[in-house]
Amino acid sequence: MDGLRDKYNEKLLAIASAYQRLNDPSFAVLWQPANIPLAKFPIEAVSNVDCFHPSTANHERIAAAIWNRLTLNADLRELEFGWTEEVLMRCLEEDDRLQTTAIAD
Repeated sequence: MDGLRDKYNEKLLAIASAYQRLNDPSFAVLWQPANIPLAKFPIEAVSNVDCFHPSTANHERIAAAIWNRLTLNADLRELEFGWTEEVLMRCLEEDDRLQTTAIAD
């Protein structure tokens, strides 16, 4: 599964890089890897319906992690997602910007 994820992420990064090279002032792509270390998460992170898919609690944390990293640089967006007891959403600030020009090939 990890190998498949890595190949999928490589393709997504290539697509994002291709759009970046277009240098279109009216369109941008932001690549956000989902580095989710499920083995480090509590059992509540997995659905109690099928014991495979993320639970609602995990979806909340994944959404918050992606949102909170939205304005970070590519290196910081790649850091592992962590499980937190409280889900915190960062409010965007006036000077926040999406960093769409720092995708590495």
